[in-house]
Amino acid sequence: MKSQPLRRTILLKNPSFIFACLAVLTSFALSLVLTTTLHAGPQTSTSKSTRIASKPVKKSGVKSSSKTSGRKRTASRSRKPQRKVIRGQRTIESARVVEIQHALAAAGYYKQEPNGQWDDSTSKAMSAYQQDNGFRTTGKPDALSLKKLGL
Repeated sequence: MKSQPLRRTILLKNPSFIFACLAVLTSFALSLVLTTTLHAGPQTSTSKSTRIASKPVKKSGVKSSSKTSGRKRTASRSRKPQRKVIRGQRTIESARVVEIQHALAAAGYYKQEPNGQWDDSTSKAMSAYQQDNGFRTTGKPDALSLKKLGL
């Protein structure tokens, strides 16, 4: 029984032991604070004092047009209408048009000499071909029509 009070007196009277314990506790507390701030990330708090300090100073004699003290809307909040992006192929190469015109002529739908331009007569010939074969009639070369033509 006497050994426990003796240990307490030895440990408390030894200054190097006390300093070692304080150093361990301080480093533990410091590491705990650092890990919680690193895991929490940057804090974004707006207090009333920071908002007041960042307001511009009014000149005397100039009245504000707004009756509320709310923030004004910025231009970044309003959305501008975006232009529609056209996707896909816009034109057909003339060599490919000649191939399609030859295939339509061989099938009996194109009656002119192939010229390499996707003109009204080529579009009408493609529409007639699509309609006769049960495809969707668009007048433009689609995959099914070209496959059926052998292209």
